[in-house]
Amino acid sequence: MAVAVAVTHVLAPDLKIDNVTVALLVVAVVPWLRDLLNSIELPGGFRVEFKAVEQRIEAAERIADAALVGSGDDGPEADDATALADVRRLAAEYLEVRRSMASGSARTQRMSGIFARLVRTTQRLADPDLDGWLTSPDGGLRLAAYARLYAVPVPDALTLLADAVVKEPLAFNQYWGIHALDKVVDAVGIEDVPPGVVRRLEDCRPRGSDRVALLRRLITKLHGLR
Repeated sequence: MAVAVAVTHVLAPDLKIDNVTVALLVVAVVPWLRDLLNSIELPGGFRVEFKAVEQRIEAAERIADAALVGSGDDGPEADDATALADVRRLAAEYLEVRRSMASGSARTQRMSGIFARLVRTTQRLADPDLDGWLTSPDGGLRLAAYARLYAVPVPDALTLLADAVVKEPLAFNQYWGIHALDKVVDAVGIEDVPPGVVRRLEDCRPRGSDRVALLRRLITKLHGLR
């Protein structure tokens, strides 16, 4: 922001830089602040409000984590054929909700509930076809892969998961794919994450404040800064 103010002063020395101008420069030059902060207080009492991204992320995590607690009710003895049928049913339900409901909080809430059920259901599978799901053209099956890896992080899936997340065309899928990546990175160990994976994530440019915040949090972790 300081650089922007300095440049503005050089180009237009007679321009009065008041608090409103400073605020506009903050929003224009450092737009990512809107993704990470609730608000910022500027000189003169001027206040700019930002989205409460972290609260939304934490709320979504609580929903998914609730599916982890008690996931052993079905136990590892559950029949794979039955579990797989349930996964495919939930994947189809997810796609139908995406197709039939208008974008908004109601649809997101429905899809979040389906994801939580996928987290629970995929844990009943002894050996799911993660490679096939992650590379599937079926967005519901890709979401199932993210759900499974969120619940049961598999270190060997890291590279393929990162590739799927970077290419993921569905916003909701990419959001949970980044969450799953975070879990898998913890399972792998930050020091053992291949540099190529880190570069791919750094080059990823998701749209949407929640995904931007999640990805930044993950990249910060990968650089060992938290």
